[in-house]
Amino acid sequence: MNMRMAGQVIRDQVTIEQILDLYGYRTKHGFMCCPFHGEKEPSLKVYGGTKGWHCFGCELGGSVIDFVMEHENCKFADAVRAIDTALHLGLLDPHENPFEAKDRQRAQDALDKFVKAVYEFLDYQARKIEIDQTRLIEKVKALEEKRCNDIQSVTADEWTVIDSWKDESEYNDYRQAKIEEFKEEVAAWRRKARRTG
Repeated sequence: MNMRMAGQVIRDQVTIEQILDLYGYRTKHGFMCCPFHGEKEPSLKVYGGTKGWHCFGCELGGSVIDFVMEHENCKFADAVRAIDTALHLGLLDPHENPFEAKDRQRAQDALDKFVKAVYEFLDYQARKIEIDQTRLIEKVKALEEKRCNDIQSVTADEWTVIDSWKDESEYNDYRQAKIEEFKEEVAAWRRKARRTG
């Protein structure tokens, strides 16, 4: 069936309620908030069945195909193909459901944002640890030089400080290693999510 004929069948048989259901919209007394312009009070009238819709706020309206074209910002052929696939009408050749593809892309975008935020946080932590580590190494070196040059002048408190700094330095190394491990886990999880998404 060609695109124009498929479009006519959709206009004649697909109800506006079916399309609204695909997008998760609900009406109240035949009205809903228009998704095409910002509003708080419902001004989009759903006439029901195959009669279509009209928004009294932005003056858009038409058939179910017009609704999908406006919602997806797409051309007539893409809207017809999307409806045909989403409702399993079999009017055109089968292919990937555009509604599902869009949902998958949104999920992928959200995943990418989350992973980017995790990496930025981990990088920040790693830089902070590196700065702490550099500071500790310099202090330890300074006190160890003092100890080598004049061991008698190093007090017991200073020895305790050197030991605590060395412990802190080891702990920083441990934290750095854990950050790298977690980065690897996040990367593996992301690869798995992409494969199964």
